[in-house]
Order: sequence, then structure tokens, then C-alpha cells
Amino acid sequence: MGTEKIFVGIGAGAIQLGLWAYYASLCGAEIVLVEVDEEKIKNIKENKNFYCINIAHFDRIENVSVGPVEIYNPNIKQEREKIIEAIKLANDIATAVPSTSFYEKPGVAELLREGLKERRSPVTVYASENQIGAGKMLERLVFPKNKPEFIQFSETVIERMGGPHFDKSLINELGLKKITLKSKDALLVEDFDKIIIEKRKTPKKYRYKSCFDKFFPADNIMLYEELKLFGHNAVHSLLGFIGKLKGYKLMSQYSNDSDLGYIGVDALLNETGFWFKRKYKNSGEEVARERGYKKWAEQLCRRIVNPFLYDLVDRIIRDPKRKLGWDDRIVGTMRNALTCGITPRRYALGIAAGLYQRGLTRQKALLNLQSIWGDNVDEGLKTKILNIVGDAFEMIGRWKKSREKSLYRFAEREKLD
Repeated sequence: MGTEKIFVGIGAGAIQLGLWAYYASLCGAEIVLVEVDEEKIKNIKENKNFYCINIAHFDRIENVSVGPVEIYNPNIKQEREKIIEAIKLANDIATAVPSTSFYEKPGVAELLREGLKERRSPVTVYASENQIGAGKMLERLVFPKNKPEFIQFSETVIERMGGPHFDKSLINELGLKKITLKSKDALLVEDFDKIIIEKRKTPKKYRYKSCFDKFFPADNIMLYEELKLFGHNAVHSLLGFIGKLKGYKLMSQYSNDSDLGYIGVDALLNETGFWFKRKYKNSGEEVARERGYKKWAEQLCRRIVNPFLYDLVDRIIRDPKRKLGWDDRIVGTMRNALTCGITPRRYALGIAAGLYQRGLTRQKALLNLQSIWGDNVDEGLKTKILNIVGDAFEMIGRWKKSREKSLYRFAEREKLD
């Protein structure tokens, strides 16, 4: 550990490699990555501890080499000791694992507990899993009783899009650099670096220095967590599920499709935006005001169809059971809208499209949805959502038979609004 800036990244997926470690390298930090995929570890080590990412701008794709990095497997004793030593010295630690379930023992929380227990200098741990309250959850698992005041856990909101590509022909066609020469996949992520964190709480007496020189600290992190989950993630899944039925392979195929505006943008403006702006109208945040929110929504949809991002529809709609959950993106948005008196018919179309792909009848589709939700749900909202989704399911069926390209135009004739 030879530099004064040390960054530890737990997990080595698209968010970690394509954002955290990349920007840590730009800030001159020493980078230590924690990963359990032995092949990925071996490939990066044999690549002289460098890896590549591809950044999608609006006019080109940029190939970037990142490194040198250290990468270790916590399941190997000697390597775990090096990870623990890095955690003891790090300025910043970021978790970016598939879900918060990876926090549980013998996972991320145990590793952090082991590395932080004897620490006497300040550090911030950023939980960038896509779940509201992830930082607080991780903090409770690492320090169930008393947390030292110089160790902070931060909720973290990252709206960056993109992910891995495995299609050899597409990789060659686009000139993408694989993660390493021996890797099977290439990472393609958008040019977007807005990382929103909780405003720092570390007492000034500790003179804490972060590796990063560009963060966006927020007084009300919940506002941005809800905007990400019930705005960004919700509309992304909505368009993804419908896009799959349209036969789209890439989200950029929406660029000349009126459904992007009439279903996607309008879902953000009218079904998410109505309750979101009302809830956070006194926050003082620009994005909670009419003009700021509209600008955010339109820019998001422009980014979704970036022609150089090549974001796969199948990536967007992966893990549908989680994404159709009661507390997750689309249903969570519908619940908020209904509570404010708005009928979220566009988001209902998204759920219906996701269920329709399974070749189910309306009755079986709704039973499937209820099984995903479980029993501990609000019965009144449950009934309302099932009715709206059921009607949307039948409309999706009629639309598919009609062979009309625009779902919105078809739905408009059937009084979507």
C-alpha cells in the first residue's frame, strides 16, 4: 500500500469496474478489488493487473484501459489477509454486488466487520446495490451495536446504464475491448459519472480525505433513492418488457418509436412525477420542481436510447420475479401513484407485458403476480393493482393480435387515459 489514497471495491461487475474503480484510478488511488469469480481474477492478474471498459458517448464509443489494480479472492486465506489489510487502510470502500443478500454471513458484512474492527482512522463505505436503505442495512450487519463515529456508511444512488456483452459478432462489429484478452465479455457503459451520496457526517476533527473529487452529496438521499427506483428503474423496466414484445433486442430501437414518449416519458411525467413532486415539493431540490423534473425525465429517456450504448433488452428485463415485486420498481411506483389518486395505466402495461411473455391466461398471470408478492401486502392496493394489470393484460393481447406497431396508439383508442 504505497499511496495515500486507497480504494477498496467489493464486487467486480459493471458498476465496480465501469464506474467506481475507473474513477478511483482517475483520482490516482491505489485500487484493491474483491471478487469470487476465479476466472475473472485470473484473467485480470494475467493481464498485468489491467482491464478494459468501453464508454458510450452520444457520438462514439471510447475504449479505456484501467489499472494497475490488485484483485483478490476473499475465500483464499492469503488473499483474504491482503483484503483485510486494505480495508484497514482504505479511504473509501464501495460495495457493488448483485443484491443486498450478499451482505449476509459469510459475505460482505463479515468481511467488512473483520477489516474495520480495529480501525482508528476515518473511512466511508458506499453501498451501491440497487435497493433503498442498503447502506443502513449494511451498517447494522457490520456494527449491530456501536459504530465508531469515524466510520460512515452511505446510501449511494448511481443512475449509470450499461453492462456486459458476450456476443462475439457484436463485440467485433463495435470494436469493443474485452475486459481482458482472455475474457469472454466486454463492458459497455454510458458516459455518466453522477454519484449521489449522503452528505458527510464524519466529524471534522478526523480530517477525512476521500479518494474521489467529484460526488454529489444530498441532504435527503431518500429523494434520490426513490427517484432512481420508482422513476429510472421503473420506466426502464416498463420499456424493456414492452420492447421485448415488440421484438426489440436493443433499447436504442425505441429511438424512432412514439411509444418512447407517449408511454415512457409520459409515465415518468404523469405517473411517477405527480406523487414524487408532491411528496418532495419542500425539499428544495431542483429535480422535485416542475421544470427540473421534466428536464430529468426527458434526459433520462434520451440516454436510454443512446445509439452507442447498445443496451440489451434482455439485460433490462432480467430477473423479472424481483422486478415485479411488491416493493420494487414498477409495483412500488403504482402503489405511490394510487395513494395520490393517479391511475398508473402505463406502468400497468409494463407489468402486463412482462407477464404476457410467459404465455399465461389472465387468471394465471394474476395468480403468478400474487405469488411473487406473497401475503404481507395491503389488500386494498393489491385489488386495485390486480384489476388495472388484468385490464392491461387483455389490452396487450388485443394489441399483439392487431399487429399495430404503436402500443400507445392502440391503447389510446381504448381509452388508456
